[in-house]
Amino acid sequence: MTLIRSSFVLLVFSLYTHFSTVFAAELVVAIATDRPPYSFRENGIDVGIEVDLVRTIMSANGHSVRFINLPKVRMLKALNDKVIDIATTVTPSNEVNLFFSDTYLEFQNMVISKASRGIQIKDIGQLKLYSFVIWQTGWKSLGTQFEADNTPDVHGLFPKNYIEAPNQLSQSKMFWADRVQLIIVDKTIFEYHKKILGAQFDTSIPLTYHDLIKTKTSYSVAFSQAQLRDQFNEGLKKIRANGDYQKIVNAYL
Repeated sequence: MTLIRSSFVLLVFSLYTHFSTVFAAELVVAIATDRPPYSFRENGIDVGIEVDLVRTIMSANGHSVRFINLPKVRMLKALNDKVIDIATTVTPSNEVNLFFSDTYLEFQNMVISKASRGIQIKDIGQLKLYSFVIWQTGWKSLGTQFEADNTPDVHGLFPKNYIEAPNQLSQSKMFWADRVQLIIVDKTIFEYHKKILGAQFDTSIPLTYHDLIKTKTSYSVAFSQAQLRDQFNEGLKKIRANGDYQKIVNAYL
């Protein structure tokens, strides 16, 4: 963790935790594995945008937190089974025993090309004309037409122009190394990897952002108790209003 980022996070914690002198029992928080800049380990410590948001808000309400890594598909079951207290980056459902927060993260997926390629795309159906790299299972995420164009066949094979990367660092490397013509990726994830790959590739070159994906993907935090959910929602409003939310995001970009 950089000195600037460490100093900022410690400052935020100190500003918030002085409001509460009695800490509740430790809360166990599930995060998805290795998703920088949202959640990842750095020097043996859990860091990232969602990690800092949850830690900052819950410590302001007198709670200590401990993060564990769980696949997203297991999080809500673990919450129902009382194995964890909080599950991050989930989609709200109507499960009666769980309590979902207001939206705390929004992913803005984008279609990006290098400007030197001169690619012009007017609609999402034209993506079939170009090679692109996307995250795993991304073919399910961008609407009915995109899914229809990229659904694997009976043998599990995707169209030749559709490539899934094992992780999003590899995804960005493929784009900058010109192994594909386009990348489809969340804007924040792209900017994070663009920064860290600057020593390996020329990431300063002009880019074209194709305005094809109009909607954002919203995520909430799920809680085992309504009181914890309410505390989180109130804390989220406060840090959005006072600018600390954006400072946490900016610390990773």
